[in-house]
Amino acid sequence: MNRVYGHITFSIIALVVLFLGLNMIPLFDWDELNFAESAREMVVSKNWLYVQMGYEPFWEKPPLFIWLQAFFRSIIGSDSAWVYKLPNILAAVFTVNFVYYVGDFLGKRMLGAFWALTSIFTLAPFIYWRSGIIDPVFNLFIVLAIFQWYRISQSIIREERPQIFYFLSGVFLGLAVLTKGPVAILIFTLVVVVSVWFRSKWGEIFTGKIILTFIGLLLVIAAWLIPLIQANGTRFITEFIDYQIVLFKGQIEWHNQPWFYHIIILFFLAFPSSILAIPHLTKNPILDRNTDVFNLYMRSLFWIVLIIFSITTTKIIHYSSLCWWSLSYFSAYQIYLIHTNRWHFQKWLLWPLLLSGLGLILVLWLTPLLAIMRPLPFNLEVNLDTFTLGLLSHTDHWNWYTLVPATLFTFWFLYWWFFQATKKQSHPVLLYLISGVTAIVISTALLPAIAETSQGPMNRAIINKTKKGAFIESWYYKTYAVYFYGEVTPEDFNNLKPEFEIEKKSFYPKQEMRRAHAFNHINVGEYYILTKINYSPDDYLLYKFVKEKQLGGYVLWKRKPWN
Repeated sequence: MNRVYGHITFSIIALVVLFLGLNMIPLFDWDELNFAESAREMVVSKNWLYVQMGYEPFWEKPPLFIWLQAFFRSIIGSDSAWVYKLPNILAAVFTVNFVYYVGDFLGKRMLGAFWALTSIFTLAPFIYWRSGIIDPVFNLFIVLAIFQWYRISQSIIREERPQIFYFLSGVFLGLAVLTKGPVAILIFTLVVVVSVWFRSKWGEIFTGKIILTFIGLLLVIAAWLIPLIQANGTRFITEFIDYQIVLFKGQIEWHNQPWFYHIIILFFLAFPSSILAIPHLTKNPILDRNTDVFNLYMRSLFWIVLIIFSITTTKIIHYSSLCWWSLSYFSAYQIYLIHTNRWHFQKWLLWPLLLSGLGLILVLWLTPLLAIMRPLPFNLEVNLDTFTLGLLSHTDHWNWYTLVPATLFTFWFLYWWFFQATKKQSHPVLLYLISGVTAIVISTALLPAIAETSQGPMNRAIINKTKKGAFIESWYYKTYAVYFYGEVTPEDFNNLKPEFEIEKKSFYPKQEMRRAHAFNHINVGEYYILTKINYSPDDYLLYKFVKEKQLGGYVLWKRKPWN
């Protein structure tokens, strides 16, 4: 395939499959709505210096990804979900071109082509490329920084001056830090040190040229920090670092998971790359001098990320998403070796493939059946909590088409597996066709139904009430929907008089502290609160409010007119 045609082809494929039905899935609470609301507030307030929530400093995230979202929001002028997903869509298009280029750089353009396909059509990455989550862009910058360091290792062989690669590695690392935080420096440093240690090439680190990496890193970070410190002092930075420590220590209870959490997540959700990559995750099964060093960097990246986020007790699915890069690369490498008759598909891989596939089949069937089945089996119903039962009370929109992903994947995958196990081997690329089509159907048939069940009624209530001039806040649970769908402005908070005054010395008074019980001002108008259905109202709430309606797993309360 001609190089230019290859870039054009993969760009078109990525754009078509990722834009298909993109706006059918609303932004999920918390993370997607968190970032989108921060971007919306950035545009509304015209304050692009730091991230905000409730028009007050929000120190949990640096601003680069929010800047990208705010840029598209200001250009397009719409709060549609797809607008806030554009940074990841464009990052995906860049990624398929980048990995195709890497394959060409390694002298194996077909490897780059397979990597482009695996990076898009692996199940979990496909869904995350279509999201408004920070991690895809964050991961891309880290891999770009690592690739620049790999270029350093090849500069003597290729007779290139390494100074530019030292500098660019720092620039991309700085962009990663501005996207999500200093954990990027930790991951990058460990990957470089481990890779250099295995190769005994300490001269790549202990050289004066490394100052260029620090210069590139500091220039990017300083471009934001200097104006920020001038405007707000250093307290913002302190609070941000404190929050990162909280995450690392696992002090956020609902993020705590067992140490093997990410192993399970990667095994099932990174289908089929997690299985095809297995033979290459510990060693190079064949001698290939063109790729041995790059394989070492990608292998180091996988194990370092997996170990770091298995040690930390704070665990969310996308925390190990950097491993997806290594898995998609090694699975592409496996396919490339098979395609060029230098390797064969090992039969033992069929068994972990079957286990991973059966796990997905089980989830794809149980999810819609749990919503469609009425009444629920008694043993299941008595073991479900009140909130889940409340959500399942709003499932009228679950129709037969929500069973399409399960049906399609079950028959297609099992047919491929039995054909592979009993007859002539088929090309493993077919697995990615199965995975990619399934991911598209999940995104257009299953995820919209899940979003509607989990938050649809609540979101519509917020939109309808705020359009009529009412003010809504949530009590005793955290949500960003009231900010985003309520389209709050700074003026919405100016006339609210808190019933319980906040501490005047608070450097960053949280809006929820300022707003809590703020319903006694004469100009507040209609006032509503949202609670989860499993919340037991106390006498104070019952004296001030009356229940208006149930919204799936939530309850809308209206303030009594005499209060």
